[in-house]
Amino acid sequence: MLAEKYILKGTGLYKKLSNFFSYFDNFFNLKPLRWFAIWAAVVSGGNVPMHLQNRWIYWNWDSFSFYLLFALLISSIIDFIFTSKLDNNINYSPYFEQLIIFGYGSALFLLGANPINLSFNLLIFGFPYVLFFLAGYIIWKIPLNTLNSSLPIKRKLILPLVFTASYSAISSIIGFMNDDPMISTMAAVFLPFPLVAIFFPVAIRHLQRCRMYVVFIPAMFLSMRYPWFLFIIFPLFLFSRYYFYFTSGEVLPTFKVNNSDHEILK
Repeated sequence: MLAEKYILKGTGLYKKLSNFFSYFDNFFNLKPLRWFAIWAAVVSGGNVPMHLQNRWIYWNWDSFSFYLLFALLISSIIDFIFTSKLDNNINYSPYFEQLIIFGYGSALFLLGANPINLSFNLLIFGFPYVLFFLAGYIIWKIPLNTLNSSLPIKRKLILPLVFTASYSAISSIIGFMNDDPMISTMAAVFLPFPLVAIFFPVAIRHLQRCRMYVVFIPAMFLSMRYPWFLFIIFPLFLFSRYYFYFTSGEVLPTFKVNNSDHEILK
C-alpha cells in the first residue's frame, strides 16, 4: 500500500488523516470485513439459478439486479445482528455451532437465490456452496494466538483443519458431479491450503493463508460471472486498508503473512 510507504506513522500528515478516518469508527463497528464472505455467500445463491439456466455464462453484466443488490444490503444488517447474538452464546458445542452456521449459510444462500426460485435442484446445487462456506467459518474460528495453550498445538488444530479440508473436498466432488465448474474449481483451488496446514509443521503463515484465500477465491471466481461484484468489494477492500492503517497502524485486510521469528508454534 502506497500510504504505508510514503505516509509514515507519527508524521503530521498521518495524524491529520488519522483524525479524518476516525469519523468512520461507527461504520467499522458494523464489522464490514465480514461482508466479503457474507456477500460471496449471497452472490453464490444468485449464481446457482443462473447456472441452472445456462451453464456457459461468464462475465455477464446483465447478471446485475436490484434484488441482488438489496440482498447484499440486507445480509450486511442480518450479519451484524446474527454475530451479536452468537457472540452472547459461547456455550455451544463445536458441532452444534457448525449446524447453526450451516443453517445461517443456507439462509444467506437462499436470500441471494431469491426464495421464489426454491426448488429441489436449487438445494442440490446449493449444498456444496454452503458446505464450502462452513469450511471457511471453521478456519476463521481457529485462533492464531495459541502460543499460551496448554495443549499440544498440533492436537488442538488438527480436528478443525481436517473438517475444513474434508468439507472443501466434498464440496468440490459434489460440484463436479453436478457439472458446476464454479464451486468444484473454487473448493479444489482452496483445498491445498488446509492440507498444507495439516501435513506441514505448524506455522501461523499456514493458517493466515487459509483465512485469506477461503474468502478471496470465491469472491474472485464469482466475479467471473458477476463482474459488477468487483465494483462493490474492491472499494470496501481499499477503504478498509486505509482506515485500519490510519487508525491503528495496521494494514487490514491484507495478503501478507506473519514471518516473525515466532511463527512456528511449539
